Amino acid sequence: MGDNDHLVVRPYDEEAPKKFEAAQDFLLGLMAFPIHVEHIGSSSVPGLGGKSVIDVMILCEKARMYEVVQAIVSAGYKFNPAEGFGTFPERYFISGWFPYRDGRFHVHYHITFPGSEEHRGKLLFRDYLRKHADVAQQYYDLKSKHCIIDGEHVTFLPLDKDPFVVDVVEKARQELQK
Repeated sequence: MGDNDHLVVRPYDEEAPKKFEAAQDFLLGLMAFPIHVEHIGSSSVPGLGGKSVIDVMILCEKARMYEVVQAIVSAGYKFNPAEGFGTFPERYFISGWFPYRDGRFHVHYHITFPGSEEHRGKLLFRDYLRKHADVAQQYYDLKSKHCIIDGEHVTFLPLDKDPFVVDVVEKARQELQK
């Protein structure tokens, strides 16, 4: 697998739940204090294709977030502190390749605390897509237009999925209030 293969938008990976479980087991064994782990992102929505990435949300006490970062980095992953991509007031972001069976997959670790907007928003988005297959398909179509494959050559067009995500999270909030 090439270093950028994880950026290509593909149909749903039936192995995604097992890959998440492997990443979760790794994290639970790595931490010396309690954490909660959630599967988020496209791979957490059955049937939804996306980039070949497993997104993992790690919930811990706010004061311990950087301890989680240090533990994961010490295991060989990359801390991505760049504003707009990595660290926000509520989230730290770490990524890298996770060994799995005879290969590997790319993993994104999103570290936050229970009740943060990051926590609530990501779960609202995931759960809404799980309930609304038509909206999940729209999301897949949006991301698919970003990735053009021509033989061996892959072109990535600019992708601003933020308006779509914000709209879905708002719909999810409204649905909860009903």
